[in-house]
Amino acid sequence: MNKKQLFELTRVNLRYANPQVTDRARKKGKSGKALTRSLINQYLLSGVLFLFIYGMSMFIIDFSTMPGLFTYYVALFGILAFSQGISVIYNVFFESQDLPAYLPLPFRQSTIFSAKILVVVLTVIPFVFPMFVVFLLTGWRSGIFPPVTLILSVILFTLIIAVTFSICCLIVFGLTRTAFFKKHKKVVTSLLLGISMAIAIIGILAMNAQSPSIESGQIDRQPIRLLLPIFTIASKPFSTAGLISFAGLLLLLALLLGIIKVLILPKLYEQLADASAATGISRRKHKKNQTLNQLLINYNKQLLKEPNLIMQVLSSSLLMPVIFIVTFAFSGALDLSRLDMRFIGVVFLAGVALAVLTTNQTSFISNLISLDQENFHFMRTLPVSMRNYMKQKFIVGLITQAILTDAIALIGGLLFHLPIPFLISLLIGASLGSYLLCLRYFARDHRLLLLDWTNITQLFSRGNGNSGLVLTMMLGIFGSIILLLLYGFAAVSLPFLPLNITVLMIVILISALSIHHYQKTFWNRFD
Repeated sequence: MNKKQLFELTRVNLRYANPQVTDRARKKGKSGKALTRSLINQYLLSGVLFLFIYGMSMFIIDFSTMPGLFTYYVALFGILAFSQGISVIYNVFFESQDLPAYLPLPFRQSTIFSAKILVVVLTVIPFVFPMFVVFLLTGWRSGIFPPVTLILSVILFTLIIAVTFSICCLIVFGLTRTAFFKKHKKVVTSLLLGISMAIAIIGILAMNAQSPSIESGQIDRQPIRLLLPIFTIASKPFSTAGLISFAGLLLLLALLLGIIKVLILPKLYEQLADASAATGISRRKHKKNQTLNQLLINYNKQLLKEPNLIMQVLSSSLLMPVIFIVTFAFSGALDLSRLDMRFIGVVFLAGVALAVLTTNQTSFISNLISLDQENFHFMRTLPVSMRNYMKQKFIVGLITQAILTDAIALIGGLLFHLPIPFLISLLIGASLGSYLLCLRYFARDHRLLLLDWTNITQLFSRGNGNSGLVLTMMLGIFGSIILLLLYGFAAVSLPFLPLNITVLMIVILISALSIHHYQKTFWNRFD
């Protein structure tokens, strides 16, 4: 493989994956290698931020004596890498429209494949970087020489990620090679969505269903036997069992790479071309006597029915809240059936906090305008009120987002056994939070309008890129926790009516100011 070509293709794909981040760096005078370093630093910053969220709790755990927790964390981040890997690999390879640009160039198919996979790894790896810390802490607590621990952790982390993405590649390329995919592209894309989501949720539920055990005076979990060889490599790398496990992992990776080399690489161009040509069967009922508003609503609904968009949105903004709620519910850690009435306002704020977690730059509402692509300019040439057009688009996005957030709130409330008044309060908070955040992200989509995108992830990385998304998530989580704790303490120590009337007035004031702000700065711009 030509390393220079691989490096150049990777640089191109990095720029292609984050066009607005690339443009912003170029405006700062960065080009060539400096630009590449800037883009890579975006991913590294995302990894550091995500590591900070999980890493603080990991440093107090002695993984060397707790194989159950070790295998739990490896499985948790492995599942996350797998679910994200399937969607991102499909998106980068089969939803991109860059194949014609490569055909006349003297690039080998293996080089193009490797360059795209490297970009996939850079996209997903920040969210699974805490697995590397697990390996590092395990070796350190096992008494292995620190430099050796560092090198071993890097190698082990690289091998695990390589095995995970190899399996993802075989699944994605295997499904998209079938004749069924060529006839039913959207169905197969939805199937990929179902596979990744089901594996993530079922896998984490299965892990949390295991009973704890007591070892070395600490509470440990039942180890996941399939992953015990990895624990042996991390804690006893130079033992006979450790060396055999390491050799087995290398053999597994070599086998998977061999299958990819034989079955995927020789026909990469043909498969990508066939996938681009596959449109699937679409039957739409013709509806007569529709008003203009009904036509606009149906049009925007069709924009949201793209399976790849659904896959990306669900895995990026809805998967983690669902996993969090289901995990705590089935572990029995929270039972709110006897919650005191003094905390009804706190539950309302929890609904708003849930909306903060589920509504971000990867949500439907945050990309609905840019999904128009060239149709947006076309609509501006028609004798149609752009204000009404944007209003109908916003209504579709708002209802979609509110339904998703309220559904998660309802599931959480039922699983945590919330009494009816609290459940209503939670849903009202989630609805209000969804409305205010939809205003923000809808206006943001117009401000960062991108109509010539060729990959859904280009829309998600607008603004501050992946690091901005992770930072927003972190600030949202910690900010919500702090506010909920403060409100909870106040509910215990202060009189009920004065406290909640004050909070209600603050909520009304913030809501009114937000609505007025977006009315003045966004909606009034349209005729």
